[in-house]
Amino acid sequence: MPDDINELPVRTLNTYKNWKPVFHSVVKNQALAQTLHEKGYAVLPFLNTDQIKQLKQLYANEHNIKAEKGAMFYTLYSKDHAYRKRIHENIGEIIKPLFEEHFKDYKNVINIFINKISGQDSGFYTHQDTTALDEFTYSPLSIWIPLQDITPENGALGVIEKSHWFFSPYRGISFPFPFSKINDTVKDYLKPIYLKAGEALIFDPRIVHNSFTNTAGSDRIVALCGIFPKDAELITCFKEKVTGSKIELIKQEDSFLLKNESFFYDCHSRPKTGKTIAIVEEEFPDMDSASFEQLCELNGIEKGFEQQATISHCEFIAEPNGVNSDITSESDKRSSFFQKLKSLIG
Repeated sequence: MPDDINELPVRTLNTYKNWKPVFHSVVKNQALAQTLHEKGYAVLPFLNTDQIKQLKQLYANEHNIKAEKGAMFYTLYSKDHAYRKRIHENIGEIIKPLFEEHFKDYKNVINIFINKISGQDSGFYTHQDTTALDEFTYSPLSIWIPLQDITPENGALGVIEKSHWFFSPYRGISFPFPFSKINDTVKDYLKPIYLKAGEALIFDPRIVHNSFTNTAGSDRIVALCGIFPKDAELITCFKEKVTGSKIELIKQEDSFLLKNESFFYDCHSRPKTGKTIAIVEEEFPDMDSASFEQLCELNGIEKGFEQQATISHCEFIAEPNGVNSDITSESDKRSSFFQKLKSLIG
């Protein structure tokens, strides 16, 4: 559904080659699709009690993770390909009836568990998700489904609505976000989203978001699912750390999301698979605080939400047994990825 250029639903200041988000073609309900296009997220009733129970049991059967000071665990980070594939397929089997109800002409490219283990080191910093398809042609969706109620204590996702319009179609862990130098300004606009167990936060992964610290004393477990238009190819972005270098667009097989071992380990390196299909300039400028606050004012985005525990550090766990592989010292375990991420986002 094209936008009238004179009546765009979101006001912007700068664009990358006149880029703007493409309408979400996979969403059956047009009112929901319009909300996602304009606002960037929506909350829907999703799982029933039995489906929640099945997902909890699936998680319990596969994991034994503890972290005294808290941490973040992602299925996607593990080096165990068979485990990642098994989790992806089993989550998909449970949730597929909901995919069929809400989406059309889609493919379910990834399903994972995320566990935010309670403790001071469980917060995740402000970011956008990395580019995964041609955003001049398609738009991706993420479905974030908690298996317990989300409260002010256990680590809500915080979002900045409409921010999927503000920046560039090219994002990658190997180069910083345009807002990386103004994180203290950006985080003031994060709105925590509180959900009941089984509700779904359906969101455009380009919106600026974080997750707050879990201080509840128990795990906060969610299932996260990725939805693409069925014809969209998987594309990753990579940029060498050399002054003046350009962004490579690398085409990957869909299986990359289940087989790549560098989402956590050695995450800044060039992907070991894929074919470079284009090289583009990094032409979108860094944003200053005044410009970001102007964008928020133009679009009626408020700040001053009651914030949860301050994020000072985040430990990362990659393996379902809680022990990361190929990290040389105990002090480096679960923190190497965080240090890399912090260097990018400030």
